Amino acid sequence: MKKILIASLVFATVFMTSGAAVAETTNINTGLTQVQAGGEAPFIKVKWEMNPTKDDNGKYLGTDDAPDAGAQFLAPGVKDARRTIAICAIVTDPDSINDIAGVYADVYYPDGIALGSSHKKLENQSGAGCGQFMQQDKLNELSKTDGIELFCNKIRNNNTNLPTFDISQTSDYWYNDICKADGELLKMTAKVYCAEKDLSYEDPSGSYKVVAQAQDTNSLNDTLENSFEYLPLTAFQADFSNVNYGNVKLNIEKIINGDLVFDEGMNSTMPTVRNVGNTRMNLTVWQSDMGLGKSSGVWNVKYDARVGSYVEHVDYLPEVTTELEDSLDLSETDEVDFSILVSKFPTSGSTSWTGTMVLGAKTVHHLCCDSGTGHECLQD
Repeated sequence: MKKILIASLVFATVFMTSGAAVAETTNINTGLTQVQAGGEAPFIKVKWEMNPTKDDNGKYLGTDDAPDAGAQFLAPGVKDARRTIAICAIVTDPDSINDIAGVYADVYYPDGIALGSSHKKLENQSGAGCGQFMQQDKLNELSKTDGIELFCNKIRNNNTNLPTFDISQTSDYWYNDICKADGELLKMTAKVYCAEKDLSYEDPSGSYKVVAQAQDTNSLNDTLENSFEYLPLTAFQADFSNVNYGNVKLNIEKIINGDLVFDEGMNSTMPTVRNVGNTRMNLTVWQSDMGLGKSSGVWNVKYDARVGSYVEHVDYLPEVTTELEDSLDLSETDEVDFSILVSKFPTSGSTSWTGTMVLGAKTVHHLCCDSGTGHECLQD
């Protein structure tokens, strides 16, 4: 045993003294020099974003969700749902199409918009918000026939204002140059590259910058930039379908408290709401008088409500739509408290009163980034 112990100690001593001692965490500088062997850089002629929808033959349709120039996409409005889009570019290289080493697309969050503390990024996203880099995707080459069908037939004929072209020529010039009978796609001196990427249901509405980059085997690059619009959708879900005030006494306020647990099935007795759109929102509420009526022109019942526990209750009367304070951030879940105060019950044989409540949503500004932590934007 002693011999083994001694041998082990000697080995450890030699190991530790044969080179520089290494701390538990030590910064080591690294570096390289990019070799550029000459030649000409690749050239991105056109790029675009589109729906990933395909026809019965598995070919892209080249559509988006609005007729405006460029691409616009609708948000799904469903918790945890993803909105898949496709990013495409047409690339050529004066030194041969085979000189292209890779085509990529960098996507950036909308400028000036903070995501908020409730937002959960997708696995490949940075989660930075505020105009910062979101994600890079590598674009893959389409077949010759698929590329021609997509760009020269589907997009040129049905969605002509979708792409962004290199500004050195007009769109008509590039369409003809790329798609004519002896054009670059047919001769395979240019190719179409595409990739699909996901947006989250809760990624904020706004303009997303996309920078396409083509790199050749000599490390020469070209870029082309455009943007797509993630259209605003204000939407929420509630986990309750009725508010039962229970036993109510005259002139004594009865409060129904919510909680932070969202119960599936809309049967909860403790009201909760969650934001499933891609905007921030305020909850609105409207209620009938439950048949309690008026006395001398004054309602015999009044209500109040609030979202969360950090704002005051907001009073409201029957048949008046009222906006509640404490905005719901992107994907935020919060409790809703309701109360009722009856000043007079009608003279009748009934002791049971029923009515209708209507919940709605009002879009409010995104959180801004200029404070460093995000606050509500004040500009229109």
